[in-house]
Amino acid sequence: MTQLKNAAVAAPEKILVLPFADGIGDFVNMQPLLAAIARRFPGVDISVAASSYANYLNSPSNPVKIVTPSWFNKEPGPVAQTLRHFIPQSVLARLAGPLFKREMGGDIDLVVNTILLWEKNMDFPRYWTPQTPPRPGAVHTLDCLANALEEELDLTIPPEERYPHVEVRPDARDWADEYIREHDLKKGTIVALIPESNMLIKKWPAASWAYLNDKLQERGFQPLFFGPERSEQLDAITRRARRPVHRVSTTLDKVAALMEQASLAIGVDTGLLHIAAAVGTHWLGIFGPTNPDVTGPYDRRIGRGLVAPFPRGESCRTCWKSFKYEDDKCHSLELGACTDFLDRQSVLIAACDMLPMPQPLA
Repeated sequence: MTQLKNAAVAAPEKILVLPFADGIGDFVNMQPLLAAIARRFPGVDISVAASSYANYLNSPSNPVKIVTPSWFNKEPGPVAQTLRHFIPQSVLARLAGPLFKREMGGDIDLVVNTILLWEKNMDFPRYWTPQTPPRPGAVHTLDCLANALEEELDLTIPPEERYPHVEVRPDARDWADEYIREHDLKKGTIVALIPESNMLIKKWPAASWAYLNDKLQERGFQPLFFGPERSEQLDAITRRARRPVHRVSTTLDKVAALMEQASLAIGVDTGLLHIAAAVGTHWLGIFGPTNPDVTGPYDRRIGRGLVAPFPRGESCRTCWKSFKYEDDKCHSLELGACTDFLDRQSVLIAACDMLPMPQPLA
């Protein structure tokens, strides 16, 4: 028996859940898993380790509380960065449980280590980087973890309960309604554009985003660009666009509320695209080095991923290491990324197919 199975039998009083990664989209994907753990252990004190941003997405009615280890909001030092290249991720995943338990005070009865479950059950070399045509057999990260948790914790997570959901807070929804009024936006015409990522190899060229902005406005839509207040990508888009670029930078709870009012969200593989899908907004994803069937928004009933038609050879088979060890190093191209090969007109056509016909603006 594994440690998880032994601990699960003992009816723990305090549980610490370690998400498989600490990105915004990763936290969104953890929502149905956290809910399943709460159902399995009713009344138990359950914490999830996440950076402070998660407080904006965690529902006030959620029985799970956020705890942020001291090192989460700090950049790793040079020694840690160097060691990361040499220590296998599976080893780090095994060390995570004791390290987090010690950080949280040591009175944790059960550590649910989804980092380790992800490493043990996901075939990264085969499925992380998408192929064109798609390679059959890929399993979404959420399903991978849900299946593993069913076995480890003796619980059931049926398919209909695996869809991530972010609850929009009433005060954030009021803010979004006021924002829409103040900026003369019209519901039904709002398109959320998400060009930013913390990884260069996920980004789509600024000129393509500028093209999308201009063409959507020509068709009567009102695109909103979501991203940080300081953004070289958004600055570049603004310089290249012929029409005004409307930028939104706010807290994640308000992002969720404004995303809820959009007819469509178009974005690279990043957390805000997952938020859009989790509030029920239709989505269109732009994918290059990551596979939408593995890391994209889970709800394919309301969205689709466009994969850059780049001929991925042998060097692309280790692209997943860029995300785990090397960060932003493309193994096939000296400049740019495979997302550059996704034609802007193809994205526009796909977007228009998913959008309603806009009403004339008042």
